[in-house]
Amino acid sequence: MKSLYGYVFVVFSVFLFGCQQQQRVLTDAEKKAVEKEVTDQFSQLAAAVNQLNADAWSRYYSKDDFVSAIVGTDYYGARSAWIDTITKYFSMRERQSIEPSQVQVTALAPGLALMTSEEKVAISLKSGGHSEVKHVFTMIWKKEHDGWKIVHSHESIK
Repeated sequence: MKSLYGYVFVVFSVFLFGCQQQQRVLTDAEKKAVEKEVTDQFSQLAAAVNQLNADAWSRYYSKDDFVSAIVGTDYYGARSAWIDTITKYFSMRERQSIEPSQVQVTALAPGLALMTSEEKVAISLKSGGHSEVKHVFTMIWKKEHDGWKIVHSHESIK
């Protein structure tokens, strides 16, 4: 009977530890590559924002794995609602300038990265209003078949 318990314990242990997915540790070169790729994508995203090009901007958000977007305390759980909101904001603006002052990318896994940033933003509305604000992002980027895409973003303005 003791040997049966021992056998069951060994089999259970093999299944328990053998079924756990092992997280691959990224090399320094892989981390640097992820950081560069995501930073480059963010620069292109900022360029689309500066052009008030909602269509180009929206291509940086995942179509398949979108999780959410948050602006201040407004939550968007559907990509379509998020895209519609930003498209509406862009349509109300005469000009917009977003200048990143700090961008930090942390590779979390081969196809996953955390990005934080701080930007200086100037917005001129078609109605005549103008504002200059400090803006910050927190984004989760995922590498998909057609490049790095945002699956979650949170932004705040001060």
